Amino acid sequence: MNHNSNIFPVRQRLPLRFIHASGLFLDKVIEGVSEMPLVWESRFFDISCRAALRLFDKALEEMVDFVIISGDVFNALLSPPGVFIFLIEQFDRLRNAGISVYWAGAEFDSPDDMPISFPLPDNVHHFPCNSIQEYYFKRPNDKSGGVLAKIVGVSRNQHQRRIRSSEFPIDPGRLFTIAVANGDVDPESLSQRRIDYWALGGLEHRQTYQGNPRKKGADGKPIPLDLPDLPDGTRRDKRETPPPPFTVHYPGTTVARSPEMIGQYGATLVEVNSDAEPQLTFFPTSPIRWVNDQIVLEVDDGVDRLTEEMQLRIKNYRNSQKNEDLMISWFIDVPQTGQLMPILRHGVVVNDILNELRKEYGQKEPITWSVNITTLLPDELPKQIYEQQTILGDFVRAIRHYQNENDQIIDLNKYLPARLREAQQEESGLGDYDGILLADKVVDLNSGELNLVQSAEQIRLKQEILKRAAVIATELLNNENPTQFTINLKNNNKE
Repeated sequence: MNHNSNIFPVRQRLPLRFIHASGLFLDKVIEGVSEMPLVWESRFFDISCRAALRLFDKALEEMVDFVIISGDVFNALLSPPGVFIFLIEQFDRLRNAGISVYWAGAEFDSPDDMPISFPLPDNVHHFPCNSIQEYYFKRPNDKSGGVLAKIVGVSRNQHQRRIRSSEFPIDPGRLFTIAVANGDVDPESLSQRRIDYWALGGLEHRQTYQGNPRKKGADGKPIPLDLPDLPDGTRRDKRETPPPPFTVHYPGTTVARSPEMIGQYGATLVEVNSDAEPQLTFFPTSPIRWVNDQIVLEVDDGVDRLTEEMQLRIKNYRNSQKNEDLMISWFIDVPQTGQLMPILRHGVVVNDILNELRKEYGQKEPITWSVNITTLLPDELPKQIYEQQTILGDFVRAIRHYQNENDQIIDLNKYLPARLREAQQEESGLGDYDGILLADKVVDLNSGELNLVQSAEQIRLKQEILKRAAVIATELLNNENPTQFTINLKNNNKE
């Protein structure tokens, strides 16, 4: 596509069409990838700008009326000049097409943070921080001169996260109204605000809330609501005007920047029909996609079977995802009783598989990169191991007891040598339990006693540690498979 072209396709427009985006983070790069070839360094360094380019290309392709950006575009205090130049170039492209931009800044991209050396084009309306500003939108060169929407917005400052919805003015003439802001809001509190679309930002993941929804009959027209009686018993008329419907939408961020961000990320095309009902359509912008793929193997499966399955799945991904770099984290479910579990958990086999996959599929565009291979640990070991009257049996039964008792805290501090315990306390500056127990210290204000409380994340970590301990014990102490530990030692010597 020629970015400098002023020729755009002609199409019949719906009553109102705009793009809603947030979380561009033009100054950020991806995280969680190791051992990436140097040839791809620049490819991932400008990944956020590549995603933004897809966003602005979409605006031109769809010939939208305007673009709404709900903050987190970049950190204006730290971004290099190239980021500002890139953004202004994109805004100029929109201006040449007659497309306006309404931008509500977040913590570090409000008007107060912008340098005067990079003035924004006149089609960009950057909402101020301390007051709500209103705009009335009508299409350029529209001879009818009709106003299609009212757009109100405010930028955040660095100390304000909560959106004060009561401060947003409503339109008494019921003009379609859009509120633009960045931060947190309680959707239930917006029921009586008479604002049709809340274009919000500040959340990493896409979220939508539909308030006061209307039921429709077979003819497609809204059915009058049977409103409840008033508190004094007065019967309310069905024809009385009900609370207006509204939409609260967070489009999420435009780029998946870490392995935790699974799935697609992008922005939203909003089409408002003649009944003032916004229809939201997601479109992807992220040039990269993170995938978690689990492979379940049988007892007799070996390394060759595993690599064949990985290659098949990569080819299937490539056939369906042609415009995205894929970052795959592999999770292998291996039977505990087979020989493959210790082979994958210890030694160089996993590294060999990763190297082969990266060499074959990670050297050409689009990239398919195998990030890591994780062998899943069983929640419980085979029944016969728990029934053994051996040291191993005693150990795994103790493990199972603590797995079933989430509220019971394990005190490992007393098993540490005194010099290690003292060194850790001195280094952390914390008490006896901190860093040893997965728990927080809480003082009872009534009794003054010290209690230990576990969070949900601490309980999850404890369960993971217990599973690992059970598997390690089985590998070291299982007399039914004396060759197992020999394999582990042999493979470890190759590292």
